[in-house]
Amino acid sequence: MMLQRSLRRTRQSGLQTLLFSTDRRRQVELKSQIDIPVVVSTNSSSSTSTSTNIINVNDRGDHVRINTTFQKQETDAPAPDHFGVLFHPIRKLLSSWPASRAPDTNGRRHPNCIQSSATMADPAAAISAGAAVQLRPKLSELAAQISANAKIVEDYIEAQGLPYPSFATDGPSNFPIPETAETEKIHEARQALLTASKRIYDLATGPNEYLRWMVWNYNDVSTLHVATAFDIPNIVPLDGDISFADIGKQCKVPELKIRQVLRLAMTNRIFYEPRHGYVAHTAASKLLRDELMRNWIAYNTDDLAPASLKVVEALQTLPDSGETSETAFALAHGGESLFQFLGARPERAKRFGTAMSAFSTGQGYAVEHLVNGYDWDQLPKDATIVDVGGATGFVSVELAKAHSDFKFVVEDKVKAQLDLGQAQLDEALKPRFEYLVHDFFTEQPIKGADVYLIRWCMHNWSDKYALIMIKSLVPALKNGSKVIINELALPEPNTSNPWAERRIRTLDMVMMMCLNALEREEGDWKRLFAEADPRFRFDGVKQPPGCLMNIVEATFVTE
Repeated sequence: MMLQRSLRRTRQSGLQTLLFSTDRRRQVELKSQIDIPVVVSTNSSSSTSTSTNIINVNDRGDHVRINTTFQKQETDAPAPDHFGVLFHPIRKLLSSWPASRAPDTNGRRHPNCIQSSATMADPAAAISAGAAVQLRPKLSELAAQISANAKIVEDYIEAQGLPYPSFATDGPSNFPIPETAETEKIHEARQALLTASKRIYDLATGPNEYLRWMVWNYNDVSTLHVATAFDIPNIVPLDGDISFADIGKQCKVPELKIRQVLRLAMTNRIFYEPRHGYVAHTAASKLLRDELMRNWIAYNTDDLAPASLKVVEALQTLPDSGETSETAFALAHGGESLFQFLGARPERAKRFGTAMSAFSTGQGYAVEHLVNGYDWDQLPKDATIVDVGGATGFVSVELAKAHSDFKFVVEDKVKAQLDLGQAQLDEALKPRFEYLVHDFFTEQPIKGADVYLIRWCMHNWSDKYALIMIKSLVPALKNGSKVIINELALPEPNTSNPWAERRIRTLDMVMMMCLNALEREEGDWKRLFAEADPRFRFDGVKQPPGCLMNIVEATFVTE
């Protein structure tokens, strides 16, 4: 059964104390490897007992108490793995907090996933159980989770001397805790904080009011559209303020309408009113001056927002299509597919490119997760890697820096991308790089490579075309050749953190709307390889710590 992540915080002997609430009876003896005490509090009716190194979890939801402290680190030293060390003795109990584990590649539940015997053999039952737990949260329990997880995050920020999150203009534009294996548990606490915060908001709002206001969220998007279209972030000074009237004059828009738009934006902490009738920047509005962010907003408001209004029509008239020209996007843009639309409009294509850069540079998408999250050392020392659809080859460049003997072939259909990559390539790397114009829907010309790497390509295509893409590799594969796909793998419902899951499922919806494509579940990947060629051995899906993307791996086996 899934954990009811009811976290409560108390203070005991100056140490932070976390209370994890669970929902089934189990005793697990811990072998503590550190001096930090692991104490269990077993509450039953009016009595309470404690013992060290024993977890006693019952049906009422008793608590595991863990004392933790943080220590300030020198600025030139790596951040310590406070939580990685602390949680190791009970990793089998809490490894998936705040999410339980998804099934493995054979459909079995992960051994670290705690569940009842009824759900152990039935993943669907586990999903149902997880969904049921979410339906009846208590405000006080959610508030306790928020308090506990906020304290975990805050203590780490203060201990490491990191910039504190702020709405002020001097606040960090990204959440200040770096994404590393050492901070994995801190980021889990942050995700749990975000999830509990959203749940308590939804619960306190009530379904009637929640739905009535949710459908008006397009007005929030409209404020961003107006602000960027009229360049208001650059009109408002970084230091000081400016009147609504002066903004209106520079935008050639009546003061009243500027005031209406910006005061709604201010409810989302985008700009603020330091004195009556005047506008100043916040951290978020300041970020709207950044070109990448402005292009991301413009792409979504100008190109995607009209398509969102055509989803119903597309589902009614073209429900079974897998073609890129028969989408909600095409219906909204005169029948042109997204690729045709961008190809005919160089400025929009340029904006799209920078918008994707803004998206892919967000937390969780860095190339370093692929470089460090896969066992590249298992390959031959002088392995050849074909970067299929590799654009400029920036992924291969990072791999080349980490593996001095690997050779790379960067392929892309667009020669301009390859030319740019060659021009930017460091002289020391050039002997190990080759660039080749290639359409990945046609037979792969590089035979017998050790790895065929595909990153952020297949999610642009429906299964019909994804299958063609994999089949086009088969004639080139040797025994042991690996196909590595670096994309998202959708989790089973209710098996991952809801905050993270929502972001992935939003992208899944966008792919359907724009391209009749999708973000795939692990079972979808396994099925595609099986249909492409029975000689593929599906090796599974891995998600590196701190990464929102996954590494999908299959090996071609002929012997």
